[in-house]
Amino acid sequence: MTLVGRALAFGAVLSLSAACSAGEADPSTGTYTVQFPSTAAAVATDFVQVLVFDVKSPAERASLCQELITTRLTTPASLAPTLPPAPAANICEMRAGRKPVTVPYGEHALLAVAQKKDRQDQLRDFMIGCAIMTLGDGDAPLTIPVRLVSVNAPVPATTCGSVGEYCDGLCQ
Repeated sequence: MTLVGRALAFGAVLSLSAACSAGEADPSTGTYTVQFPSTAAAVATDFVQVLVFDVKSPAERASLCQELITTRLTTPASLAPTLPPAPAANICEMRAGRKPVTVPYGEHALLAVAQKKDRQDQLRDFMIGCAIMTLGDGDAPLTIPVRLVSVNAPVPATTCGSVGEYCDGLCQ
């Protein structure tokens, strides 16, 4: 499946379509949304990256997302996504549906990491969230709510009423 990003007022919608070979059915599509707690949080985000992990067993399903979030926050270098990391996209690229990512059919945990540049212009994890979905034929909507990584990194104020206004350069 190929993931393509689109941003909405409080999130980013990504389309899923299956890669297929000769003799197989046409690609299927579905969507998931990276749901920010506010428009200000979405427009403060410099990049969003989606990491994909296989769900190896039904027993793993209940704790996998929390384990992935904890690992990302404590020892990020030890994370081993099933696929190479998706290209990071800014909120406007996601809104426009750019930077697709291919994900195979099956059950996967999708870890969304929103990053923001710090005062030294280094990218730092700003928000994080995870959800599990099964990809197959047909529509597969999913919401991935993200939350602040640290209360010490508050969301800056914005004059934007929507991500669309931000991407159109109508606000700050």
